[in-house]
This record gives sequence, structure tokens and C-alpha cells, in this order.
Amino acid sequence: MPTGRIAVRGRVLCVRDRGPLMSQRGRLRPAPRWSVSVAIAAWIAAAAITLVVNVVLDSLWAIPRGVGAAAARAGAQFAGGVEPDRLSDSYWQFTVRQLPLWLTLAAVTWIIVRRNGAGLRSALGVSQRWYDVPIGLVCGLAAQFLIIPLVYLPLARYIDTAEVEEPARRIMERADGAGAATVVVVAVVLVAPFVEELYFRGLLLRALWGRMGRVLTVAVSAVLFGAAHWQLLQLPALVVFGLVAGTLVVATRRLAPAMWAHAAFNGVTVVQLLR
Repeated sequence: MPTGRIAVRGRVLCVRDRGPLMSQRGRLRPAPRWSVSVAIAAWIAAAAITLVVNVVLDSLWAIPRGVGAAAARAGAQFAGGVEPDRLSDSYWQFTVRQLPLWLTLAAVTWIIVRRNGAGLRSALGVSQRWYDVPIGLVCGLAAQFLIIPLVYLPLARYIDTAEVEEPARRIMERADGAGAATVVVVAVVLVAPFVEELYFRGLLLRALWGRMGRVLTVAVSAVLFGAAHWQLLQLPALVVFGLVAGTLVVATRRLAPAMWAHAAFNGVTVVQLLR
């Protein structure tokens, strides 16, 4: 490998030539100690645990009968493609089903980081500055009101906007009281953005960033974020938001801007559907 020589205070140091350094440009240094495969395995583990918990809940609630039917129902529930009005769950039951994924995802993220001898603040950028709030909120609102409508504009001939909003609308229809509405706001606007950003733009994005450049890292993490939701019609919107959130994290090296953007992004949907 080509090397150069420079003198520093009377000592000669060998340094690599600019050629090899150029190939590393844009990558996170030092690279995280966990691999991309470990980060993806964390998501698979959280999904598997969520599936098992939903099967158990279906069996306990006896809706529907039979372990096979319960497993199929839980899988559809996790995938997010089933309409809530087909289910006989009460709203609190439907909400309880979402908790295993969030709790498990947060737990495995914390475990992986701690096993590698780091804290969430230093390893994932869990910190905040005062201007992260307005920057994140503006970016989240811009994604909802400007970028995503432009993305769906050429698809309007093939996709009905109402169909894109249908899964969220059917979930929100169950929030028919002040208590249920409060649960929705807390879960969708606070809990989900924190947990999902902790994993997708924290654990996963940094694993990718340590092994590829900034642009490819943002793109790949955004596609994985969209694909993980298993919602085909919503995939373009999810990927677009993943690009926005990933760009914020790569630019600031902090999760707070993306978390606030995510909160604003989800909050728009909640406000629109609760009206």
C-alpha cells in the first residue's frame, strides 16, 4: 500500500496515500462495532417475539379460534395490512398488540449497544440541541405537505389517495373517546418516533454508515425502513420520510432532529384523522 512521510516535531510518521483514503470518504469513523447483519437480526428477533405474543393474545382472547388462525391473524396484524374493522378487538386490545414490537426493538437495540461497550448517547447520537426541535418539526411537516404529495402526483392515475390513508384511518376510527385519543397521540406521536428512530436511524443506519458512504447509507436505510412496514401503497411515502430522517441524522450525527421530524410527520396524520 502506498505511503507518504511527514515530519511532526522531529519525528517522521508514515501515512497512507490519498488514494486509499478517498475510498473511505463519507463513512462513519470509527465504524460501529456491530455489523449490519446483527442490526437486521435485531429486527427479525423483535418481529418474531411480536408474532409469538400476538398468537398468545389471540389464544387468550379466543379471537379467532384455533392456533393456526391465531398465527395467521397475528402475522397479518404485524404486517399492518389487515383492516381493523375486520377484527373484533377493542381499541385497547389493538393497542396492546403493538407494544411487544416497540418494547422488544428498544430492548435489543440497547442490549447490542451495551454489549459493544458503549452508551446510547455516544454510540447512536442520542442527544439534543435546542435547534433540533424546529429543524426536525419543519422537515417532518415539509415531508408531509410538500415532498410526499409531489412523489404521489405521477402515481395519482393509478393510486387513490384515500387508499393510501386507509390503514391509518381504520385504526384511528377506533379512537372514539378522549382516553383512546390520548393513547393514539402518545403511541403514534411520541413512542413510535422514539423507538423507530432509535433502531432505524440509530442502530441500523450507523451500522450501514460504517461500511458505506453517506448517500448510499441514507438510501439503503430508507428502503429498509419502508420495506419493514409491509405496506405497499404507503411504501413511497415511507421511503421518502426515511430519506429525510436519514439525511438529518447523517448531517447532524444526532437522532433528535429525526425524532422530532418523525413526531411531526405522524402528528399530521393523527390531527387530520381525529378531526
